[in-house]
Amino acid sequence: MPKLSEQIIPRRKLLLMLSETVILTAIVFLGSSLPPLRSAPFDLFAGGERFWAGLATALALSAICQMSLSYSDLYDWRVAQNRAELPHRLLHAGGYALLMIAGAAFILPDLFCFPGLARPDEETWKVIALLAVGFIVLWAWRRAFHWFFYKWNFGEHVLVFGAGPQGQTIATMIADSPYAGFELMGIVRADSDPEPDPESNALAPPTARILGSADDLVELAQRLRIARVVVALEERRGTLPVQQLLALRMAGLYVEEKEAMYERITGKIAVQSLRPSYLIFGGGFQKHRAAVITKRLLDIVVSTVGLLLALPLCLLTALLIKLDSKGPIFFSQERVGEDGETFFVHKFRTMRTDAEAAGPQWAKKNDSRVTRVGRFLRVSRIDEIPQMLNVLTGKMSFVGPRPERPVFVEELAKKIPYYPLRHTVKPGLTGWAQVNHPYGASVEDAAEKLRYDLYYVKNISPLFDLNIILRTVGVILFGKGAR
Repeated sequence: MPKLSEQIIPRRKLLLMLSETVILTAIVFLGSSLPPLRSAPFDLFAGGERFWAGLATALALSAICQMSLSYSDLYDWRVAQNRAELPHRLLHAGGYALLMIAGAAFILPDLFCFPGLARPDEETWKVIALLAVGFIVLWAWRRAFHWFFYKWNFGEHVLVFGAGPQGQTIATMIADSPYAGFELMGIVRADSDPEPDPESNALAPPTARILGSADDLVELAQRLRIARVVVALEERRGTLPVQQLLALRMAGLYVEEKEAMYERITGKIAVQSLRPSYLIFGGGFQKHRAAVITKRLLDIVVSTVGLLLALPLCLLTALLIKLDSKGPIFFSQERVGEDGETFFVHKFRTMRTDAEAAGPQWAKKNDSRVTRVGRFLRVSRIDEIPQMLNVLTGKMSFVGPRPERPVFVEELAKKIPYYPLRHTVKPGLTGWAQVNHPYGASVEDAAEKLRYDLYYVKNISPLFDLNIILRTVGVILFGKGAR
């Protein structure tokens, strides 16, 4: 049996790699040859030794960038088309590329030999800026590239194995997310699933039709040129067709659990239907010592600089709070942090002093307990500035799951599976849930945010943090999620 995935993937991957080589080379070479980078007039089309040397250098830098893209799995089609992961993986790749280019420039001082630069070591930082522009262009290009393959039905062909509720749910999700790069070809019934009604099956949309049983898996994979099989069974014991799935795996197809597909499409983890084995044996949840140290150093530096820069704003805020309502300027409240340890979080007071006279309450949208100044402070996130003190002391990080009150944690842990896992990292000023989910104060909202929080814990890294911080800026500018 041929390696079916190789019939679909390589030409698309090769086209993507070649197109990105052209894009990066053109941006670096042409950008370095035009004002304001050039330090002396140069005819781009005059040819000559410097022209060819510059072109070779641009190609070399493009190759380094594409090595970093490959290292970040961005030429793995399972990852490349994932719009949720693309931004922070590109940030990963950009960071690796800068380190590799800096090392290459140190070893080879003449690396930046461009026709528009009078000397090899002149304005090299601007060449690096051009590479940054190149990565932004790559982001837009990949969006367009995958849209083209969606438009012309060139997505990766997928079969869902399992016709029960879980199979139907993941099949619908794949069909409703065409830009993710997957094309659902249909559903295969497991032996434990009931026989489909022929009439209703014929009337179902093509992607939701049951094409056969487990015995037909190999034949369907060959005929439909399947690249990936998603296993979505209600009960595995005694129903998993090991021989058929093994044959597909040995033929080069990807065979994965529904949780992996759900995570890839949505950027969150399916908490409610999650089995412990997926968390135990799956990838992610790494805490590399170097990454932990880097994250802590960044927290210290940024919180120190942030507090110093925000000092005039803090003084003005304190004055406005005192003029607007009676009570203290700051508000401290006990929250649950890393490993379940409690600490007191510090914020500018935004509510009346009698806000919890009736006991602990969830904050609500358009909460009547919020003062006039407090509403602006919440929308602008200025009320969060004092939490930089918590970051500086090590109780919090800039990015992580938002810390919750002990009384609510106790309630949520009883109602939501795996809720305590969000406390395996430091809580943050902002997080993956905050930039993806609008503000809400209920058990249902907490469950939805946990899906994003666990995705963050699984994929935690300094560059993922940077991606979240950049997205948080957009959230603040447009006032999204304020309460």
